[in-house]
Amino acid sequence: MDRRAVQKWLMTQPQATTEVSVQLTTWGSGPRVVMVHGGSPGGGREAFAEQRPLAEFWELILPDRPGHGRTPQLGREDFERDARLLLPLLSEPAHLVGHSYGAMVALVMALHAPRAVHSLMLIEPPAYSVDIGNAIVDAMAHDNRQLIAHPPADSLALLRGFFALVGSDATLPDVPEDRLPARLRNAADMLRNMRSPHEADIPVAALRLAGYPFCVLTSGRTPGFEAIAEAFERKAGAKHVLVPGADHAVQDKGEIVNVVMDAFWRTG
Repeated sequence: MDRRAVQKWLMTQPQATTEVSVQLTTWGSGPRVVMVHGGSPGGGREAFAEQRPLAEFWELILPDRPGHGRTPQLGREDFERDARLLLPLLSEPAHLVGHSYGAMVALVMALHAPRAVHSLMLIEPPAYSVDIGNAIVDAMAHDNRQLIAHPPADSLALLRGFFALVGSDATLPDVPEDRLPARLRNAADMLRNMRSPHEADIPVAALRLAGYPFCVLTSGRTPGFEAIAEAFERKAGAKHVLVPGADHAVQDKGEIVNVVMDAFWRTG
């Protein structure tokens, strides 16, 4: 894809808006890092709790996407809507990190504002469009699409299906539906009202053209995520870092990931 095609793609995307007041947590001071969480019910503070030690050297900006943490819900979960809501966080240049569904948000942000991105780090992104035709990625995209389009009525069954799909070790209580904790019911409801990431058509060539350092972290336990990371490495020049012993929430490994993040940001 050439520059003209990339510009055409950008012109079709929504622009920045102020539809809702996104709640932010800020830790530390120094060069700015914007960290976009995935499905964490508690928002950015919960999703990146293990990264707080990095606030000794960096200003960590942790938004709560709509329906998570302290930001009210705004219709269904939508990576493009969230990207335009969070674009003002790139009013000054920053390192950009996204986990899971939040990685799709970060990708769209980076495509809209490449000059404001010092570096881009994605953690297990469900960016299925970057490797269409790969049987492993296509199968994962199909399973993701089916789960979102036809979610089980039972919230625990839905959450178990999602955790199995992405390779999460999160534990779920064995309780009746009416005794399920509110945060888990809310998480299931968000899955039922989510725009599937398979709808994201990412112009991967734009990431190579942008020129900033690009890294993808994976756990090594989910073949689809590994294939996506390898596609980003092959097509966009991304660095692929495997974090052994992690699950889908790779950042929860704490110090080993923080060392990688700190070193990577210092190159950007």
